[in-house]
Amino acid sequence: MPLQRQDADGPHIDALVKKHFGSEFTCFVTRNHPLGRYVKGEIPDVIGRPRKVLVLPLGYEVIGQFRCESGDVLEFYRDHEQEKARAFVEEYKSAFQRDLRLQVIP
Repeated sequence: MPLQRQDADGPHIDALVKKHFGSEFTCFVTRNHPLGRYVKGEIPDVIGRPRKVLVLPLGYEVIGQFRCESGDVLEFYRDHEQEKARAFVEEYKSAFQRDLRLQVIP
């Protein structure tokens, strides 16, 4: 579920994602249910990066997703990069003065 807050600063959140996970990652990815794949979105929802084979785009590699009613939980899917996710959550909390809990799903 995307961040539902009206005052969510998408570009600032995306800058934090790029800082902690790498410049190719973005939070402007969302699930397109009719197509059954992840596509570029307009509001922060899923953290991922474009997946390419040679030069052809082949969807997104998803590493996490904002969940719950207001997006106050970050579900993270990479056990081996928990420290990056923890650093992201801590900086998010201090930058936005909002709660964000980390839930690692192996």
